[in-house]
Amino acid sequence: MRFKLLVGFISVLVYAWGQQAPNRVWYGMNWASINPSHHGLSEYVEGAMGIKQQWVGFDGAPKTINATLSFPFNDRKSDGAMFGAGANILVERNGAFTFSTATIEGAVNIKTNRENRLSLGLGGGFMQVGYDPTYVSTNQQDVVVSRFSTHNYPTYKVGMSYRTKNSLSGIYANDLGPAKWKEIGTNAKLRTEWGVYYRHLVELSQDWFLLPSVKITPVRYAPFNYELALRINYMYRVQVWIGTQNLNSMQVGVGLRLADIFTLNYLYERTRAAMVGVNLNSHALGIKCILEKHGAINRKQQLLLD
Repeated sequence: MRFKLLVGFISVLVYAWGQQAPNRVWYGMNWASINPSHHGLSEYVEGAMGIKQQWVGFDGAPKTINATLSFPFNDRKSDGAMFGAGANILVERNGAFTFSTATIEGAVNIKTNRENRLSLGLGGGFMQVGYDPTYVSTNQQDVVVSRFSTHNYPTYKVGMSYRTKNSLSGIYANDLGPAKWKEIGTNAKLRTEWGVYYRHLVELSQDWFLLPSVKITPVRYAPFNYELALRINYMYRVQVWIGTQNLNSMQVGVGLRLADIFTLNYLYERTRAAMVGVNLNSHALGIKCILEKHGAINRKQQLLLD
């Protein structure tokens, strides 16, 4: 979560949230949404968008919309992008809170040999935090807590990634900036999220590929998160995968690539809550499109970065 709830800020919905923290939409198809160092790594101008509705059926359940534009700057002396830039828009609604973030980002991609790239990225922008008191019930009336408010804060992000022929790894930190939100209460805080991840491409045959991946995300004032996933790809066109978050959810997904430039993915997630008989079902839809390419498409690289 992006805040620490006030003492007494407890409801059935929040009790359910405590079992699994909301996660950003479909980073696995859009790594640049969480790590600015990915801009330019793919060597294509790309646009991506994801929509995720978590815990369907709960009033005020998390809802996320993310859109990213990423493009490279080519060096005439190089056959690939050496610099990248992009823009990110992220809107998250969690109960009484709405977080709208917009950032401009840049990256430098350093070739360590013909195949490998080390990339460093920075981003900056603003976050608008909105608070709707109609979702809040407290033991005592508090004028500060009961009023509607909207505030803007600067936000920053940094990241580093390393891409080889068959692997992708990275570390990132998001929402760097002011932590206190005194207008809501002295205990209310925004979060800084940082994480590490690794993915490996295994070629089973000319047409079949495996992509196991792991992502660990310690978030201040929220549960420790780890995510495991295994994707199976056939002929660079069709993919299915299974995954879990903290071993208390099951994720299944299916994706389709058209004409090498357009990808459509769907993800279903079923999480078991601590309350008997309650299942927190989530749905996500993601699209990604290459808007401009330089030369032929490297399909293996595309699989690794998608």
